[in-house]
Amino acid sequence: MADRRIQGNNRREFIRNVGLASLAVTAGSLSLPRFARAAPKIALVGWTFRPDMVQAYIDLFNKKYAEAVDYTTLPWPTFHPTLEQRFFAGEIVDVMYCTHNNRQRWFERGMIRNVEDLEGFDEIKKAMLPAALASLTSKDGEHVIALPYYSAYYIMMWNEPMLKKAGFDKPGGSWDEIIEQCVKLKKDGHSEYPMLPNWNPTQTGTNPQFLSDCFAEGAALFDDANKLQADQDDVAHVMERWQKMYELGLVTPEIFTQASSTDTHRMMFTGKYAYHSNHCNYLQDTATDEKQSQLAGKKARIAPYPGKTGDTYAWTDSYVLNAKTEALDDAWKLLRFLGANLNGDWYVQKQWAISSGVQNPYPAFYDDPEVIASTETWVDPAILKQQAAKGKVINAFKESWYPEYDTKVVPIMHDMIRKKATVPDTIKAMTDLYASLV
Repeated sequence: MADRRIQGNNRREFIRNVGLASLAVTAGSLSLPRFARAAPKIALVGWTFRPDMVQAYIDLFNKKYAEAVDYTTLPWPTFHPTLEQRFFAGEIVDVMYCTHNNRQRWFERGMIRNVEDLEGFDEIKKAMLPAALASLTSKDGEHVIALPYYSAYYIMMWNEPMLKKAGFDKPGGSWDEIIEQCVKLKKDGHSEYPMLPNWNPTQTGTNPQFLSDCFAEGAALFDDANKLQADQDDVAHVMERWQKMYELGLVTPEIFTQASSTDTHRMMFTGKYAYHSNHCNYLQDTATDEKQSQLAGKKARIAPYPGKTGDTYAWTDSYVLNAKTEALDDAWKLLRFLGANLNGDWYVQKQWAISSGVQNPYPAFYDDPEVIASTETWVDPAILKQQAAKGKVINAFKESWYPEYDTKVVPIMHDMIRKKATVPDTIKAMTDLYASLV
């Protein structure tokens, strides 16, 4: 297949080089001149998050390593389906972002390739946390199919000025206490909708939020064989609490139409909400961005996640290599720059940590003085570290049916929250959905 990325300039450069070579031969040169290798054009596609920063470090990569990476973005809601369509239409996107719950599917469909056989992988493997490495490994355990973009886990944020103004000297230590505080905040006019759970309809919203709340009660929604086990008392208890929160008017209906978890967390910028549960990577700008957030100055705080265990859902999203890339060496170099330590100073990871509080699965990175100093400006490091240790992963996301389950379970959950369906009916609907896909 002809490479669609070849531009007209390449032909002109080729003709120019041939002309120069001919002149050299005519002038009596004994051999043709040697030209520097022209870097192949590498396509990188990511979802739209901090594209300005990404372009800056891609520019650095291109300059330092004499590469030619072309970086573009796609909207989050249609990111994965669009790349699938482009792949099967014959287009080569050499390096792509990919969420954990799409990786295995892409690997099984032949879209991406494994990386454990590539230069330098052994050093990367040694530097990474074992749990993250396991997450990046194929379902059969035979292949590593990505490098980490970031690691994340759910946390509970709270609005310190609002709670203090209402007479609370600390956040609630349990769900009952949090709901009690929120009812008073609403009644006394401090907040129309005090609670902001991440019930947005995308794959980083409602379902991960539900997994987190189940884990926090000690309930694993999937067993070791990746079978759904929704019919548990603790699972039903989580559903009943969600219904109660919404029925009491503690959660805004706007949450159901947010386009992403990024959009959801930006609602917290307004200072109108008392509590917000979302990815840990969203706390930093809420607590520090003076241009956008009313809670800058570390007014957005982190509390231990409520529940019997306080565990929450954790995952590692990634960068992947196109299985059909025609420039494997250059694409792998880019992947190592983005998802490992090719530059020798954790450059990309440091950019994300300092600018956005993004976590990653390389322990050595956290010894960096700049990272340590930055982290202390926006969070209590002890609580963050404690919550990170309570992150729980699932392996069900590696099943080929999981992305479809992840999408189709959301309207089921939303109907339950609004009491359009009972808790028993919801558990049955989830179980029926699972059975129809496996």
